[in-house]
Amino acid sequence: MKKTILALTFFLYISVAFAQKKVILDTDPSFDPDDVGCMAMLQHMATNDECHILAIVNSTNQKESALSISAINSFYNRPAIPVGDYKGYPNKIHANENTYDFHIAKDYPRSLKKWEESLDGVKLYREILESAKDSSITVVIIGTMHNFYGLLKSQPDELSAKTGWELVKQKVEQVVTMGGNFLKNKGLDRTNWGGSEILCPYTEWSCLNEERNRMCRYVIENCPAPFVASGWENGNGDYYNANNGNVMTGQGLKKLPKNHIARVSYEKHFAYRGGAEDIDRHSNDQIALHYAIRGEGENYKAFTSGKITLTPSGECTWIPQQKGIQGHIQKVREDDQIAGEIERLMMGEVPKIDKTPPSAPQNLGWTVDGAIQWNPAMDDTKGSWVVGYNIYSNGNLIRRVHGTKFRSKLLDQSATYVVKSINASGMESAPSTLRPR
Repeated sequence: MKKTILALTFFLYISVAFAQKKVILDTDPSFDPDDVGCMAMLQHMATNDECHILAIVNSTNQKESALSISAINSFYNRPAIPVGDYKGYPNKIHANENTYDFHIAKDYPRSLKKWEESLDGVKLYREILESAKDSSITVVIIGTMHNFYGLLKSQPDELSAKTGWELVKQKVEQVVTMGGNFLKNKGLDRTNWGGSEILCPYTEWSCLNEERNRMCRYVIENCPAPFVASGWENGNGDYYNANNGNVMTGQGLKKLPKNHIARVSYEKHFAYRGGAEDIDRHSNDQIALHYAIRGEGENYKAFTSGKITLTPSGECTWIPQQKGIQGHIQKVREDDQIAGEIERLMMGEVPKIDKTPPSAPQNLGWTVDGAIQWNPAMDDTKGSWVVGYNIYSNGNLIRRVHGTKFRSKLLDQSATYVVKSINASGMESAPSTLRPR
């Protein structure tokens, strides 16, 4: 009986400590492998039922970046997780062989066959948020702000009658981002938010990028949801003589099989930088994700009632304000202890593919403006969840959507439609049929 009580207590503790999050990950896999480290962590935490991954969105201008995300989802037996991509670049380029996304996209199976099949990142945000419950979505941005900037600027369309700003205000619980620098509440950004003019003589890749800086300033000044940053000082705290220690992870991946996608990503990254024996790297992105899913815990202290300012030259400040909804986190645990927890998550087992179908969508009907809508379907299998719905007409798949509504000029209310839910593993539910009006 005592063991039963202890087991129940532990279960309740885990349930409270790690409340399940509905997550959209916005990332930039290509140049630094910590993005893959984050995706490995997120997949493992999803297996633990700590979160559901609603989408992973790429912000780079490289075609292989979105393809590498698709390969990672497939490696973790969740090929149906939707992959978004920022479509606002004037030109998309191919990755070169010095980046790991080139190799991952080339060497691993993926559900996306070509880059053009990736979804428009801003539209994917809008579609998911439109059907989400209020204050239910956690957005984690470990790349640049391109997609989220586009979301905030977006106007009503066929996906939602709301602006992007309105969707974020209503549906987003919290935005957690890696970027800025808040050691002693003031510092210089390195690159995600645009870098810093002052750092140009120090290192080229930390130099000011005006486009990134402009987009990030807009997001900071206009985001209506709680906004929390994990600055460079947490993962790479000795950069630019900050003397704040470094959280280093990656070397443990050497214990994984040689073809493990996370290990290969790290080894490819370092192979082009002098050798792949030592693959430890600063854990900037992982810390932001770690906090976003698990909160402060023993590792971090959050300062959340205030205002962040980013200048056009890349200087960051945080000022406490009684009604402020912006903040930052600082690490409070020893670097190696945080690193150990993060690395164990990065090395989590690959889940078996879920072969149990989710429930079918219920209560299909027509809206007054001619859209099809239904109630959300469920998936009771641990580590599995519904990521979308397939719409069929005359036995043909006409669209996969990632909300609970489908609007199209092609819809005919005199026709019969079938809707099936689909989980992260790609399993379809039984059909639900909508008869002609």
